[in-house]
Amino acid sequence: MTIERETLSIQSVSESVRGGLKLVLSDGRKLTLSEKSWNRLELSQGKDIGPAELLQLESESLYTEVRQKALALLAQREHSHEELKRKLRTRFPDRVAQIERCLEEMHSLQYQSDERFARLFIESRLNNRRKGPYLILADLQQRGISREIAQPLLEEQTDREFWLNRIRDNLEDLCKTGKKNKRSALGQKLFQRGFSHDLIEIVLSEKGIGEY
Repeated sequence: MTIERETLSIQSVSESVRGGLKLVLSDGRKLTLSEKSWNRLELSQGKDIGPAELLQLESESLYTEVRQKALALLAQREHSHEELKRKLRTRFPDRVAQIERCLEEMHSLQYQSDERFARLFIESRLNNRRKGPYLILADLQQRGISREIAQPLLEEQTDREFWLNRIRDNLEDLCKTGKKNKRSALGQKLFQRGFSHDLIEIVLSEKGIGEY
């Protein structure tokens, strides 16, 4: 004996608060779709939905929720690819395929850009005088930005003289304590702030700082 499934239909369509369209099916089920998906699937209010179409609608609804979350995060601030992926996977741990699709879409539409994120990140970190180039690059790497992307962007905004002046400023701060610091100790502290050993040695020598 074959049991026929009850035919479902799209009972109502309304705009979602978060964007897109909210569908209510005849069995009370609620789904959310983007207008793009609505048009692509050639849907309309009152249209009958078969089993295969229902699976497709449910899949699109899962994707739309991921997409809405991604757009909300990107509206708050720029994100690297890895940051956005991590946050989406935390929110939707069982939607790996939808997340990958969403990340590809955000990148293709230029809603998410690692280069744009890195440029803004570098600009903000350069306001912190205690952050040397190696610390900035390390911070970017933790956020999924490769050195190949980060290094040229950092060099666009800084040069050798810029970092020498930063080291001079940091050295002045370190010497304000009035304590007699050995050259090696000062060099280590500056190195820990992310400055290069070669430039540190130049500044220490020009200031006449030796081993006390």
